[in-house]
Amino acid sequence: MDYQQNDNRPQDRWNSSASDSSYYNQPTHRPYGQGFIISSMICGVLSVTACCTGILSLPLGALGILFALLTYRKGKRMNGSAATGIVLSCMGIVTGISMMIYSFATLPKMMQDPFFRSQVDAVTQQMYGMDFAEFMEEFYGYEIDDAQ
Repeated sequence: MDYQQNDNRPQDRWNSSASDSSYYNQPTHRPYGQGFIISSMICGVLSVTACCTGILSLPLGALGILFALLTYRKGKRMNGSAATGIVLSCMGIVTGISMMIYSFATLPKMMQDPFFRSQVDAVTQQMYGMDFAEFMEEFYGYEIDDAQ
């Protein structure tokens, strides 16, 4: 049996309304929520890599979790990539929070180190035109004992 068209026109494989198309030549559609899945993965990876900044990993992780949850459909299993986005986002959030806690816990001891204190004074001098003790007293009303 000859499956060629009678006229010499090229066959349009992806035209589903063509009379000569079969069921197997139907075009496929993108899965539901594919853009949110990719966004979830990207936000999760960025959240993990930005965890050393502390603050930046929190909104990225929250967005990663939100995008993954937006792909969830009732009665269906969650896509593996969306689950990976949730795991990476949670890891970024937890690591970012722990880095912030560690930084706030070690800051008073670090400020007692003369070299670190001179570095902080140099940075605040460049940024605000005053050393760190003057900056804290003027803007926050907190007096720092400089007799160390």
